[in-house]
Amino acid sequence: MKMGKTIKGLVAAGTIVALSAAGWWLMSRGGDESQQVPTFVVQRGPLEINVLQGGEIRALQNTAVKSEIEIPTKILSLIPEGYLITEEDVKDGKVLIELDNTDLKTKIQNHEIEFQTTVSAYIDADENREIQKSENQSFVRDTKQTGVFALMDFEKYLGRDVTAAILSTAGFPKDVDAFEKYADVLETQANTPVATDAAKTKAAGVTTKSKTNPKAALTTSSERIDFTPFLEQKAESDGEAQQKLRQLEDELLLRRSELAVAKQKAEASKRLADRKFIAQAQLENDQVNLEKVELAVKTAETQLALFKKYEFSKQCSTLVAAYQEALNKLQRTIRMNRSRMAQAETRFTTAKRRYEMELTQREDLERQLKACVIKSTVLGLVAYGDLNAGSNYNYNYPIEEGATVRLRQTMLTIPDMSQMGVKVNVHESQIKKVRIGQPVKVRVDAEPGKELDGRVAELAILPDSSSSRYTPNLKVYPCTIHINGYHPWMKPGMNAKVEIIVDQLADVLYVPVQSVEVEADQHFCYISNGGALERREINTGLFNDEFIEVRDGLKGGEAVALALPKKSEIETNGPDRPKKESAPVAKPKPAKPKDKDIAAAQP
Repeated sequence: MKMGKTIKGLVAAGTIVALSAAGWWLMSRGGDESQQVPTFVVQRGPLEINVLQGGEIRALQNTAVKSEIEIPTKILSLIPEGYLITEEDVKDGKVLIELDNTDLKTKIQNHEIEFQTTVSAYIDADENREIQKSENQSFVRDTKQTGVFALMDFEKYLGRDVTAAILSTAGFPKDVDAFEKYADVLETQANTPVATDAAKTKAAGVTTKSKTNPKAALTTSSERIDFTPFLEQKAESDGEAQQKLRQLEDELLLRRSELAVAKQKAEASKRLADRKFIAQAQLENDQVNLEKVELAVKTAETQLALFKKYEFSKQCSTLVAAYQEALNKLQRTIRMNRSRMAQAETRFTTAKRRYEMELTQREDLERQLKACVIKSTVLGLVAYGDLNAGSNYNYNYPIEEGATVRLRQTMLTIPDMSQMGVKVNVHESQIKKVRIGQPVKVRVDAEPGKELDGRVAELAILPDSSSSRYTPNLKVYPCTIHINGYHPWMKPGMNAKVEIIVDQLADVLYVPVQSVEVEADQHFCYISNGGALERREINTGLFNDEFIEVRDGLKGGEAVALALPKKSEIETNGPDRPKKESAPVAKPKPAKPKDKDIAAAQP
């Protein structure tokens, strides 16, 4: 603070000196041109580097009351602007805004009809899914029974051992236990969703290489099986084939025995007939009987051969085909069940999602109906519209009784008066000086003479797009200043000026910014030297709106011109040499040093 007072004293002294010099110049216009330019004595001392900006007082935290109605709605009643919400109002639930709910009630009634239809479809889809599960179980159970019967017929014909050997060769479940395991896997898959079928099959311990895998049976070898070797196998349990084989073999053995007896009898009859012991008719009768027996033997041999070569293989192939068809039918049933179940699940999922959507919409409509009456929930001062929005926005969307509001439009703003701040826009030429956390001095127009302390709390990385929309060449960065303490007299919308303290220089040389000339990225001052002006190059540093630091080129006590002269004698040859008349120098417009030049001069 002392440094600030010192700087202000220096500024006042410099101003007095400048005014005196200007008055003296006006009273002595007939003198030399170099003596007509007002000067300033180079000062040494503390220099405060700051950035001055104007802004608007705002609450750091606001409670925005927005419309939650999806359709445009009119305001029926509205609390007066500036009303102070008390704890009693919050406790009693004082109504702030009441919106028209006529259209919303009509929409709820129309939606109720659609909702009941959706509920009915959802229940129907759920019941159909359970019915489909039951039907799938029945289909699988019937198909399993057909497969077991086909296996039992095969075992009945060949016997359990021979059947197991043949089915193992064919790659099918060899017995009832293996078929049950195979069927259990299929039955598990019957009620398994398609997406998780692989995981369920893996969990059941079935691999793609297993013979009980349902897909493995579809890829069995199509080569013809030779059943003849299985006919001669001796097993503990015989089937119908072995019984019939023994019957044919016994029949052949009996016919051959009869043939031997008939041959003996025919030969004996022939010897007796040759000796005239029996009649010729008896001999012919015995020979005919021999022929009959020979034909019977041939018939028995043929039946046995046909059974072994054709009938046995045919019957085995028929039984194997029936068993394979039962397995394939079981697989087809499983796949059809999965397809039907997938369709039922899809219909159920669709109905469920539609039901959930309709239920959510119903709840949302009920929520909107309740939101037509907005009650107070926080303490604070009531303001219409959005305090953070521009005046044009609030003008285009006024908040008043009878006005129409749209979804998410801010109707009321209740600022938190306990913590206030200032919203300013920093020009791009000054933005590199400002940092978060820097101290700030705030002066509010409504309370002249009061100086508040604060700090830089927020600083935008990118320029404000809304400002560049109207002035593309203007780049400003939004900055938020937090004001320390609580000030009950402070209200949102008040104008304020902020002074951001960038740096405090303790002991430096400084001159007014208007005394510095910038040319080709170099800085110059005009020094009063023996009645003439000497143009001298200087090295500058930091600066504020009034003074600039001089790091090299000047000394304390030297007088520098406060304005660029129109004509001057610039001393360039030294005091002992004759002065050269220089060409008239055009007086440039006094201006602050360019930002890029000052930045180049900073260490």
